[in-house]
Amino acid sequence: MTGDKAAKTAISEGAASLLTLRRILLVTGLLVSGAVTWMLLWTGDTYRNFAIETLNNSVSGTVNFFVGSRVATDYADKITPIANEWSRLGSLVKSYQENDQTRMKAELDILSNAREVVQGELNLIEAVAYDQEFKQLATSKANLGASVTDDPEIMAYLTGRDKGEARKPASFMWSTPDGRPVFSLILPVGGFRAVGYLEIITDPLPTLSGIGKVLGGTFQIIDNYGAVLFESLENGAASEGGVALPESDEAAASANDDVAAGSQSDDTPESTDTVTHHRAAVDVIISNGRGGVWAEARFDRDISGFYDQTNDLRALSIELLVGVLLAAWIAGWVLLRTTVFRNLRGFARAMTSISQGDTNVNLPKVGNDEIGEMKKAMIALRESVRQALILQNMVENTPTMTALILPEGNLGYLNASAQQYVGGTASSVSGDFLKLGPDFQAKLANPDNLPISDVIQTERDYLEVLAAPVRDKHDVLLGTMLAWNAVSEREESRIAVSEMMAEVARVAQSVTEQSEGLLSLASELTNQSESTAQQSGSALDVSREAASNTQNVATAVEELSSSIAEINRQASEASSVTGRAQTEAEESQRNIGSLEKASSEIGSIIDLINDIAHRTKLLSLNATIEAERAGELGKGFAVVANEVKSLADQTANATGQIGDLTTAIQQAVQKAAHSISTVGDVIHQVNDIQSTITQSVDEQRRATSEISENVQRIAEGAGSMDQMIRFVNDGAQGTGRNAHDLNTASHQLSDMAHNLSDRMRDFSERMKLT
Repeated sequence: MTGDKAAKTAISEGAASLLTLRRILLVTGLLVSGAVTWMLLWTGDTYRNFAIETLNNSVSGTVNFFVGSRVATDYADKITPIANEWSRLGSLVKSYQENDQTRMKAELDILSNAREVVQGELNLIEAVAYDQEFKQLATSKANLGASVTDDPEIMAYLTGRDKGEARKPASFMWSTPDGRPVFSLILPVGGFRAVGYLEIITDPLPTLSGIGKVLGGTFQIIDNYGAVLFESLENGAASEGGVALPESDEAAASANDDVAAGSQSDDTPESTDTVTHHRAAVDVIISNGRGGVWAEARFDRDISGFYDQTNDLRALSIELLVGVLLAAWIAGWVLLRTTVFRNLRGFARAMTSISQGDTNVNLPKVGNDEIGEMKKAMIALRESVRQALILQNMVENTPTMTALILPEGNLGYLNASAQQYVGGTASSVSGDFLKLGPDFQAKLANPDNLPISDVIQTERDYLEVLAAPVRDKHDVLLGTMLAWNAVSEREESRIAVSEMMAEVARVAQSVTEQSEGLLSLASELTNQSESTAQQSGSALDVSREAASNTQNVATAVEELSSSIAEINRQASEASSVTGRAQTEAEESQRNIGSLEKASSEIGSIIDLINDIAHRTKLLSLNATIEAERAGELGKGFAVVANEVKSLADQTANATGQIGDLTTAIQQAVQKAAHSISTVGDVIHQVNDIQSTITQSVDEQRRATSEISENVQRIAEGAGSMDQMIRFVNDGAQGTGRNAHDLNTASHQLSDMAHNLSDRMRDFSERMKLT
């Protein structure tokens, strides 16, 4: 393989190098002093730069630890009691309860005048009010324009807490969109029964005063635009936004020490030498504790003393090394002359033999010195070459086709089976020689995608491909191993099995659906059979009742026949009675006619009497007039005339009454005549009806006889119906049992279909895994 060829090449080159080592040592001896001196200078600079870089790298961890301790722990413990007291203010809680956002905003603005803020214990930036669903209700007049709840992850955490966790304060380090680091404390408003939440946004940077002195340099926090937000100097002084912050006790003590040192230095004469100052600067990312950035900082310090120490150490090292090298070169030359070169020549011959594939070569006998270590290395190399040859033979003769692709993309090796498959050697084949496609080639070109295992369909076959990186012990990429096998038969079988599995799954699904439908039909048949059995039982009861009623009807028909005979007899008598009534009515009608004629004659007589009375009254009136003319002689006649008049009046009244009575009699006679005429008509009608009744009764008698015969036949049919209903009832019960058995079988069929579907799904998953 390519690795073995490279090993053989390295061994050959090493053997050649050993043969020319003596000549090289002669030249190297002259150059070694200058080279070592240059190396010491370079090593000193490299060490110094490495030490500075190590110190700078340690600054990041120190700063994050310091900030985490000062802000996330100490500062949070400091402001939590203050914020808790604010969240329990009665006026603020009441504004939440009444959902008065105007008053709520006013209460938030009042917090900026709190004692802790005024006295400088707390640098309040903004206060934000939220409801129980963390919807923003109001903000203080500062209106920062941002909140920690703008972070979706924090919002999800706050809304997803249980009640117990929601009653506890939650603190967060975060930065505004312009890069200003702030600190938020979110806690419930109203104590145990929270009516909402309050976010207190504060500036925690003053708590970092003294970090410059702790780190021994100048510490600055900058925003996204490069402006300095906070600065802490090495002497302990600190400022924020260009405004000096009050000095801590440590800073004050440091300043006093600096003053004392300055007073002492005044007594010493000033140095006239120009001092070169060296400073090291490093940019630091401060974490917010959640994997994000809280602030960007810059730290630099004076490393002039470190530079002076390294320069002195480098000068001393050069002086010592020059002397040691000179003595060592002389001693080494003598040693190499007497012993080393002989052994090196033996090793060179052995390396040449190993490079030619001879892994049984004998090595020179040496002691336990460095040459002995070289022999041990040579033995290890010989064994490695032997193992490499074994692996090369195994890979060369394996049926799995294997290739090695070098990092630059060229093909470095093809085993025998691969050469036979592609029809060429590593030198004659290039590019996408397997036609795996540009996507796979792109993955193959990136070592981060390795290893890759996949089955790919090419124009020629289905190939099971495995690509893995080949690295040395230092994890340097030497190439990419590409192994493949033609698995067309297996893949075609898998596809056929997959299609068969899909078809079986569809059949199983169909069986499941059919079994469910059959189950539904069986349930419906069971219900119908139960209903049929129940109805047939009811029909049996009805049949028995019908038979009983038929018997009753037969008895009633016999009684009806007797009644019809009696009705027929009475109808005959009624017919003779109506005949006599008709005769009497005709006689009464003739008598009424005579009476009506007599009453008419009485009316004529009454009219005559009225006329006579009227005339008599006129005569009596004339007699009275004549009697008055006669005077005394006519008084007696006047009396008679008055009496005649009175009689005439009485006669007129009596005849009037008689006329009225006669008129009433005439009217009554007319009514009686009309009534008798109507009675005669009715009697005629009754006689006709009676005749009809007689005929109907005869017909009813014949129909009753037929009814009696039909009722007898119905009674006989009721008995047959009873037997038939019993047969239907027995059949319905048998159908119910069969439907129950069908229901059970449908359940079993459905379970078997589901089981078949599950097994086919599991088998399909196993097929996918293989």
